[in-house]
Amino acid sequence: MRFCAIALLNGEYSVMNKTKILAVAMSMAVMTITYNYSAQNVMAAAAKKPAVVSSQLQGTELKNIRVGGTRETTRIVLDLSGAKKYKYFFENNNTRLVINIDGMYTSLKEAPASTRGILKDMILGKYGDTLQLIVDMKAAVPVKVYTLKNPDRIVVDLTNEYEDEKTTQVEAGLVQKKYVRFDSRGMLTAYLLDIDPNKFDVRMALPTGQITTGYGRLTDIVRRNNAVAGVNGGYFDFFDKFLIGDVRIDGLTAGMGAETRAGLIKKKNGGYAVGKASYSGTVTVNGRSISFWGVNAPRGKDSIVLYNRLYGATTGTNEYGSEYVISKGMVQEVNKGNSVIPEDGVVVSVHGESQALFADVRKGDRAVISESFGDEIADGDDFYGAGPQLLKDGQVSITAAEENIASNIVNGRAPRTALGIAKNGHILLMVVDGRQSHSIGSSLSETAQLLKKFGAVQGVNYDGGGSSEMVLNNRIISKPSGGAERSIGNALIVVRK
Repeated sequence: MRFCAIALLNGEYSVMNKTKILAVAMSMAVMTITYNYSAQNVMAAAAKKPAVVSSQLQGTELKNIRVGGTRETTRIVLDLSGAKKYKYFFENNNTRLVINIDGMYTSLKEAPASTRGILKDMILGKYGDTLQLIVDMKAAVPVKVYTLKNPDRIVVDLTNEYEDEKTTQVEAGLVQKKYVRFDSRGMLTAYLLDIDPNKFDVRMALPTGQITTGYGRLTDIVRRNNAVAGVNGGYFDFFDKFLIGDVRIDGLTAGMGAETRAGLIKKKNGGYAVGKASYSGTVTVNGRSISFWGVNAPRGKDSIVLYNRLYGATTGTNEYGSEYVISKGMVQEVNKGNSVIPEDGVVVSVHGESQALFADVRKGDRAVISESFGDEIADGDDFYGAGPQLLKDGQVSITAAEENIASNIVNGRAPRTALGIAKNGHILLMVVDGRQSHSIGSSLSETAQLLKKFGAVQGVNYDGGGSSEMVLNNRIISKPSGGAERSIGNALIVVRK
């Protein structure tokens, strides 16, 4: 067909001799072989490239994903064939970064596997003509996403280790600080109040003023006492409603403990100190001094318990005991149980075999109540106990074993509440969040080191865990580990003078 066409085109078919026709045919055969060879090369070359749809070929290529960085920063680099706009957002409490790039194609099957620094995992996906890179992090950290040119790249910088401290002057004499640290241990978030005792009073408050009338939330305690701020206080028994440890509020014993433990001493001259208390109390009647087994606590078998107005309106005891209502240095009444507690006196409640010690006590007998909180605490001082001690004379000094603190308080990291006294006499109240993505909590040693970092020279630990909380100007500024406020037995509040 080709030969005829060419012959007719040239108008030479009728005059061509056989030799000429043969020469033309041989020439056309060579042309046909050359054409077929070139087409095969093109097809073979195309076969070596990845199969992509035409719309991808018109876009920008993601050529590679690289992971590197320094000790402080983990860097992810997306190498592109050209400049490209992108969008990004955060999920999972800011521990996941999602980057979307439209009009992209790539031959990469997946993102590189890496757990460098803060990086936990990367996932590369495609949705239509949109490429998506998911970057999962071990904790919420500062992230910077930006572009570079020559060559074109999208760069993601994840912060591995850092410290950040923000200071706010709330009012004269009251400073608030928020401290965030991230290192190989994880992220930690702490809150601090720096309080000038010349302008503010720090004291312990009961939720409703009496132990048995119910525990309450810190926000309610702060508001009820018209306080500027507050943190949760010492230990307490939630179910039986009594304070655990030595506590004296406004000259009245609120609770007693069996151990010598640390707390805040509020001196009668207005000063403050961290010290240790060791409660002892007796009633002297008919020539005998008889020790109390407990104060403002449920009356157990064979026990002798002292009740005052901080406990409640009545003792709440059953009829299987003996109770001595004492005021003005005299036994005013003798009852079996559930006695009314006088405003200006106490009730000594006795059970079981201990009743023999009071067998001859009658109404009208002279009775003297004596109480002491140990050598470090004068009679006019208040004491807000908890423990253990964290700092002494500017050095970390944790006396958990000496104070017989429970192992669940001593061991591991947890939400913490602590109090320190600075060299200039300022009181430092600190709460460390824990058991959450933004804060791993702190050990007792780390809590002591944080107090020292903020300038404390004396320090003591208070109740922690789900109770740890800080309120400022009627707003919760920390994040309780339970997700909401927990009812507590007492609080340390900050009140304007």
